Amino acid sequence: MTYVMKDNRLFTLGTLVMVAGAMATAGCSTMKTSTADIRTMMQIRWPAATSLSPDQTLYFVDKPDGVYQLYKVEPGKTQSDAVKLTDFEDGVGSYSVSDDGNWIAITASVGGSEQSNLYMMEAATGKMKDLFVDQDVVYGGAVWRRDSKAFAFRANDESPRDFHVYLFDMATMEHKKVYAAGGFHMPVDFSSNGEKLVVFKYNSASHSQLFEIVLATGQTREITPEGEAWSFGPIGYTADDKSFLVTTNYQGDLTAVRSIDLTSGKISMILPDIEGYETDGAGFNEDRSVLAVLTNEDGYGELRLYGAGDYSPMKAPPMKKGVVGSISFSGPYMLYSMNNANTPGIVYKWDYTRPDKPGVPMTEAETFGIDVSKFRLPELVHYESFDGEKIPAFLYLPEGYKKGERIPFLIYYHGGPEGQFRPYFARSFQYFMLQGFGLLMPNVRGSSGYGKAFIEADNYKDRHKSVKDGIWAAKFLVDNGYSSRRNIGAWGASYGGYMVMAMLTEAPGLFGPGCNVVGIVNFETFLQQTADYRRHLREVEYGPLDDPEFLKSISPIYKVDRIEAPLMIAHGLNDPRVPIGEAMQIAVALKKRGQTVEELYFPDEGHGFAKEENNLLYYEQVAEFFERHLKK
Repeated sequence: MTYVMKDNRLFTLGTLVMVAGAMATAGCSTMKTSTADIRTMMQIRWPAATSLSPDQTLYFVDKPDGVYQLYKVEPGKTQSDAVKLTDFEDGVGSYSVSDDGNWIAITASVGGSEQSNLYMMEAATGKMKDLFVDQDVVYGGAVWRRDSKAFAFRANDESPRDFHVYLFDMATMEHKKVYAAGGFHMPVDFSSNGEKLVVFKYNSASHSQLFEIVLATGQTREITPEGEAWSFGPIGYTADDKSFLVTTNYQGDLTAVRSIDLTSGKISMILPDIEGYETDGAGFNEDRSVLAVLTNEDGYGELRLYGAGDYSPMKAPPMKKGVVGSISFSGPYMLYSMNNANTPGIVYKWDYTRPDKPGVPMTEAETFGIDVSKFRLPELVHYESFDGEKIPAFLYLPEGYKKGERIPFLIYYHGGPEGQFRPYFARSFQYFMLQGFGLLMPNVRGSSGYGKAFIEADNYKDRHKSVKDGIWAAKFLVDNGYSSRRNIGAWGASYGGYMVMAMLTEAPGLFGPGCNVVGIVNFETFLQQTADYRRHLREVEYGPLDDPEFLKSISPIYKVDRIEAPLMIAHGLNDPRVPIGEAMQIAVALKKRGQTVEELYFPDEGHGFAKEENNLLYYEQVAEFFERHLKK
C-alpha cells in the first residue's frame, strides 16, 4: 500500500496518544453533565490509521480493549465484523501494508519507552515473525518497494543518536545497510523499478534534506540544494521517475508543493492555484496518476486533487469544514477522514473515477448514545500579542454564553513546540463547556502551519516571544470580558507543559491553577537526559548545552518562588523525550517551600498515556483539579 501524506505515511502511536491524550482530557465521575458521566464521555472512540489492501480489505487501529491494536475488516463486511490481528501488551506503534497486500510490517514498544521493535505479519494467515527485537535499539519507518519483495527501514543500532537506513529482502529474510550518516534519517520512496531509494534527513523544523541512493552501487547524492537550509518534505517520485515532488518553503515562507528535476536539479512550482496556502502534506495514488494535497488554512485542513500528468485540478468529494486527513489510495478508491469538533474522525471510501458520487462511510464512532452532532464548534480568533503580532487561536464558549459574561477559562498550550492546535474532535473540551468553562487554544509563535518565519520566531534566544504570546492569550480573555484574572487555568502537555510552568512563573497574578503534563522545567537537565537521538534536534530549537546561562534563564525551575497557584503534574516513568526527572524537580522544589503539588505518575507509560485506564484516571484527576480550583 502507498501511504501518501507526510503525516499519515504510516500510523504512529506517539502522535495518536498526544492527540487523544492532550486534546481529549477529561473529568471526574462525581461531576454532573446533562449528556453523560465523564468516564463514559471520555471513552468515545473511533478507528484510526485506515488503509485498503488491493482486495479491499480494510485495516485500522482501535482500542476497545484499552490499547491500540491492529484490526481488519474483510471485503463485504462491516466494522462490527472486524478481526483483531495483534495483541501487544502495550499496543501497536505503527504498521505498513505491502503494495500487494500480502505482508504487514509492524512496530511495537514496551511501556511507553518508544524503543520500538519490528515484526512481520503474513496478511492471509495472521502469523507474525519477530524481525528485530532489541530493547536498546529503535526500529521503524518501514517503506515497501513497489514489487513488495523488499522494504526499507531505519534503526539506530550502531549509534544511539544516528539513524541509518537498511533494506530487508523478503525472499532471503536478510537485511543490509544501504545508507549510513550522522543524524536522523528515514526511507521515504523507491523508484518505480526499485533500483533507487530516497532518504529523508531531519535536522530541524525548518531544515531537512533528501538524498537519492543507487542501491546496487551505494552511490548517493543530495537532490535538495546543497549547503542551503530549507525544509523539504518528501512526496515521491513521479510516474516517469524523472522528478521528485516535495513540500518545501524553498526561497519563500509558506510550505508549497514543488517538483525537483532529478537531472538538472531545477525546483519548479507546479500548483499555482494554492500558492497562498501552507501545505500540510501531499502524495500519489499507486500508479502516480493522481496527486492529493492537503492545505492548512488557518488550522482548518482542505483536500485538493490533481491529475499528476499536467497537474490539472480534479473534483474532490464534498466535505464539512474541519480537518481532512488519513489519505490513502487503493485502485480507483481513496480513503479520507473528516474530523471536526462534532465529527470524530469518520473515514470515507470514495471512487475518484466517479467524482459526483459521495464518499461512503467505512468506519463509525462508538459514542455510547451521546449525540456528538450537538457538540460545540470553536470560533477562530486572532489576538494581539505584546509586540502587535496577531496570534491565531480557537475559542470555545459554552452553550448560552452571553457576551461580556466572565466565566472560568482554560487555556490549552499545544506541544512541539512546532505543533499546531487544530479544530479536531475533542471530548474533554466539550465536557468542560458542559460544566460552564470556556477554552482557548492559541497557536503561539513557533507553531507550524503559518510559514517559515512564524515557526522559527521562537528559536533559541527568541523563546520569550512564545512565552509572552501565551501570557497575552490570557490578557485577551480578561481585556475582552471573557474571564477574570486568576480565573484562568493553564493546561498543556510536553512543550505545552513547559508553557504551563512559564505561565505560572512569568505571570503569576494572571493565572489560576496549572496542569503540567510531561513538561520541561529545566532545559539543561532535559537536554542532558533526553534520548540521544533527540538531543541535537532539540538543541537547535531551545539552545545548546554549551550555553547554560541562557538555558537557565528560560527554565521555570529557577523561578519556582514566583508560583502562587495550585499545580498538578502528570508524567510517565518511562518517558524517553522528557524524562521523569523534570516532573520530580518541580514537585520537590514546591514541597520544600511548603506548597502543595498534586502528582500523578504512571510506571507503565512514556510521553503520554496510552492505556485506557491510565487515561481515564488522568482525565478524572484533571477535571476534578480544575473544577475545585477554578469553578467556585
